[in-house]
Amino acid sequence: MTEPLQSFDWKSSNYERPKDGWVCGRVCESGAPCRLGPSSKGECQLQSRCQPAEKGGRYTCTRSVVNGGKCKEGPAADGTCCQPESDCQPRRSLLAKRRLLGIFAAMIAGTLCLISFNRFTASTLLTPGKVTKSHANLESNCSACHTAAEGGLTTWIHTAFDGEAALKDSALCLKCHTEMGENALFVHGVSTDRLTEITEQIQAKSEITSTPFALKFAAFTGHPATNHQLACSTCHREHHGRESSLTHLTDLQCQTCHTRQFESFEHGHPSLEDYPYERRSRIYFDHAAHLNRYFVKDEFKRTMPNGQKPASCRSCHTPDATGRIMLTGSFEKTCASCHEPQIEDVEFPGVPFFAIPVIAPSMIQGQGEWPNTQGTFQTAKLPQFMELLLANDPQYQNAIEQLGDLDYRKLNNTIPEHHAAVAEIAWAIKKLLYDITNQGEAALKQRLKNRAPEYLNLSPSIISTLSQAQQIWFPNLSTEMKNHLEKKPILNEPKEQNQEQPCTLPVNKTNGWHLSEADFTIRYRPIGHADPLIKGWLDQVIQTKTESLDDSNMWRIFSNPTASGTEASNGALASGRCLLCHSVDENRENGTSTINWLPFRSHQSEEQFTRFSHAPHLITDQKNNCVRCHQFEKSVKEELQTLQSDYFTRNQTNLFWQINRNSRQTCTSGFQPISRQTCVTCHNKTTATQSCLKCHKYHTHDLTVTSD
Repeated sequence: MTEPLQSFDWKSSNYERPKDGWVCGRVCESGAPCRLGPSSKGECQLQSRCQPAEKGGRYTCTRSVVNGGKCKEGPAADGTCCQPESDCQPRRSLLAKRRLLGIFAAMIAGTLCLISFNRFTASTLLTPGKVTKSHANLESNCSACHTAAEGGLTTWIHTAFDGEAALKDSALCLKCHTEMGENALFVHGVSTDRLTEITEQIQAKSEITSTPFALKFAAFTGHPATNHQLACSTCHREHHGRESSLTHLTDLQCQTCHTRQFESFEHGHPSLEDYPYERRSRIYFDHAAHLNRYFVKDEFKRTMPNGQKPASCRSCHTPDATGRIMLTGSFEKTCASCHEPQIEDVEFPGVPFFAIPVIAPSMIQGQGEWPNTQGTFQTAKLPQFMELLLANDPQYQNAIEQLGDLDYRKLNNTIPEHHAAVAEIAWAIKKLLYDITNQGEAALKQRLKNRAPEYLNLSPSIISTLSQAQQIWFPNLSTEMKNHLEKKPILNEPKEQNQEQPCTLPVNKTNGWHLSEADFTIRYRPIGHADPLIKGWLDQVIQTKTESLDDSNMWRIFSNPTASGTEASNGALASGRCLLCHSVDENRENGTSTINWLPFRSHQSEEQFTRFSHAPHLITDQKNNCVRCHQFEKSVKEELQTLQSDYFTRNQTNLFWQINRNSRQTCTSGFQPISRQTCVTCHNKTTATQSCLKCHKYHTHDLTVTSD
């Protein structure tokens, strides 16, 4: 039995309103209802509390008769009210409950009659219309999309009053639509923090515009967000027929949620800022310099005799399979005719990987042959490859420790007390050569230890060239090493310097290795674009700390924007070095860096709020129509200005250039940003092609696009 919520005895009741739909909840909780009672909408009309007042050192209750009168207990000794603080909570009266029960009973009876006397089923009665084609196979299975369908008719009724029912249904959507990502139900598929950041950026740029009345009204009604999440059904409305579109949205729907609202793309839409050049270009290519100077004045014919002038923009750029992105052609198709000879660069001596330092015969008396006893040594250190292989040799490390601040260019100037240490260095280098020529890759693996996986896969291998060098420079090395290990006397005197013309073996054009007796070095010269050894080595080097990059000879050579080391020669030879064209980006989150070997790619993880397809904008009968939208910068940069701060900056000494690894640094590639007015020429009210969905997408996930 239901307990009465109010007394019908006028002596004990503050009011008798049996016909009202709501009664005061305080009748149930404290027995002191308001005399006014709840309104017809169930809202408390009076929430007055006890108001203790001090009089003669005691507190008395001063609540008015209208508000319930004085409390029987009165205020506490400290003046606080004896009644617990609680807001009035109106309750439905007994009459109201009976009415609701009657309505529900009538609805159930009517539904049962329809089912009994007609051919309707429960599902046909509850289905508001046919679903789209893509969901047609689910139409007879309501529970596939609606959680309420799992519990029958009573659950449907209960769900009608559940504020999170739509979000629960959205979870069913995501069982099939798994491509939406982990933040699928958050607005635009990004986290709340990220959305807040984006919104603040937009608001900072917003201009004050007049908002159409329809949008003001829409903003007033708000949108159904729960805990910053939106249900799929907020935008995707089903049951509108087979031919309806789930993805079609009106501009009004889009702008309802946005803080800045405007009439149309033609009127009031924010400017495009520096779109699409806000992103950093992966390949540094100055379009203005090439198309406005080299190709117009045919300067390339003088310095690039085999160069081929592109017929149009589309000689280098073609749309991808979707037509959305213009891909950059391969190096062989676009750049090779001019720049391939610079990469091969017959004047470039190559990068030293192995070198025999100059040691005078007096310092290694009785230590066997040593071919390089005269001449000069070019650098203070051994080649980086040798240092890696000698890093775990205890005898070598002990020797250089004795010599202190060792400079290989001044090795012959060491004092007599250090000659033994110099001899140890000579034996360490001979043993290195001996181990590699006899054990091959196993010796490299043993010496590189935990760094072996990084360098052993680099090809072409140096091993065969080292073996060749050993046969020429140290023909008796096996005997010498045997006697040295057995501590037997070595009768061979140090090799006299060959007075004849030194022998230099030509560059092996199939693998790039060559050795030179002029300075007793083994060098590597790139065999062409995308040389595997140089590329792999640079990828390894860039993983080191920033301050260590300058210590890498390979890095210094191939990141040098002036090629020959002087700013005055930044012309033709400059384009023969890897990192003059390939930008370097630093990941600030994990501290690693990446060389952008390939042109632009769209990654799955990138936020893509805007989309643009080039295909419909290309007019096939006009080859150069790209320049209608992509306008060159007005002035062509001077020669030295091509070393822009976008990619290269001065080092602390202001003497050398260094790679700019700030991935947030933008590069215009020689184009002006596209203005909104350029787009409005075609996308306006007249052409009816200016809806939000033309250029913007709600979900930020995207497909991966590759270049050829």
